[in-house]
Amino acid sequence: MLVVYIVLDEAREALFAERPAAWAPAAYRARLDAMRSREARARTMAGLWLLEQGLGMLGHAPDHLDGLGFAAGGRPRFAEGPGFSISHSGQLVACALDEADVVGLDVEQRREGISPRLQQWVAADGDFFDRWCAREATVKASGHVGLARIRAVVVDDAIARLDDRDWHLTWLSLVPGYAACVAGPRQSQPAAIETTNCEALINRARVE
Repeated sequence: MLVVYIVLDEAREALFAERPAAWAPAAYRARLDAMRSREARARTMAGLWLLEQGLGMLGHAPDHLDGLGFAAGGRPRFAEGPGFSISHSGQLVACALDEADVVGLDVEQRREGISPRLQQWVAADGDFFDRWCAREATVKASGHVGLARIRAVVVDDAIARLDDRDWHLTWLSLVPGYAACVAGPRQSQPAAIETTNCEALINRARVE
């Protein structure tokens, strides 16, 4: 399993926000054109770029990204190729890829102001953000999202239980001030790589 991530500063956010929708896979173009939030557009574009970088690191051809589509439930997927999951929070955008199976990823910026009721429900005896990421990552790995399903997840140490199935959890230390977790059907030790070089993206934008 591979996790690639980037921390957006003002320049990077502007770069991704201004990226033409025509650069993205066809399945995403209408969604990008409909976005009114510059921030959401930048993070969506950054996530797709990270997916492209991760595919290249795994040995896939550059045009593999063109095969990206959506499953019946709305989950982005490849008909053939690695499972993947994209997540963002605050300035952090990350993408997990797994050649062998499905994967779920969630990242959360640590912050104040979590209600005591939510804290009690999610993590009465642990770190709220670690536990929330575990729940979100598990639901994403399962392929069927929703608040009811987040509530249905049972976390026990490094195993989450959902749909009468065990999901293996791995927490990651990507960036200070953020929690991150990946979930999958088997144990794994993800390689985490920070992708800071946007030069290829900048050069490509000049050509287009």
